[in-house]
Amino acid sequence: MNAASQGMTIATMMLCGLAMGLVFDVYRVASHRFHVARWLLPALDAAYWAAATLGVFAVLLASNQGEVRMYVFLGLGIGVTGYFGLLSSWMVRLTGRLIDIIKSLLLFLWRLVRALLIVPLLWVVRLLAKLLDIVFVVTAAVLLWTGKLLFKPLAGLGAWLWVKLLPVRKKLAPVVRAYVRFRERIRQIRDIFRKKN
Repeated sequence: MNAASQGMTIATMMLCGLAMGLVFDVYRVASHRFHVARWLLPALDAAYWAAATLGVFAVLLASNQGEVRMYVFLGLGIGVTGYFGLLSSWMVRLTGRLIDIIKSLLLFLWRLVRALLIVPLLWVVRLLAKLLDIVFVVTAAVLLWTGKLLFKPLAGLGAWLWVKLLPVRKKLAPVVRAYVRFRERIRQIRDIFRKKN
């Protein structure tokens, strides 16, 4: 491998180291701002390092057919330390501001959607529910009134039948009284068992 190719690989690895530091700062600030649970951080750290390793290997594969030499680690080290020495504090502040802007924008969009869609929709649903209540009450009142009008002529027929059934009612009176006594006795026994329990 010639010197130009090695220099290109070192420069590429320096950029990879710089990108690794930048992504790590963004991840660190985002996990702090979004209050990620502490127990989840080791898994996220492992995911970050796995993604960084795969990314560096993919870049290395494209730049020098995946040859791992000492200057590869040298380039990565220069990129990472250079980033943390020169750019890290600035990038942390910038990331924090960007996250605050994104949060504010999302909150504004949520309030806008709520004001333009959700609140009017809830108002329409409540209005429809009240209208349905009114329609139900009016319909029930009309049906009851109509029923009374329809059954009024039958009231005379019912009174006439009640008088005509007097002999049958007299014959069935002992059965009805026996049923009432039996039901009362069952209720008393049930009350006794309830008191014991």
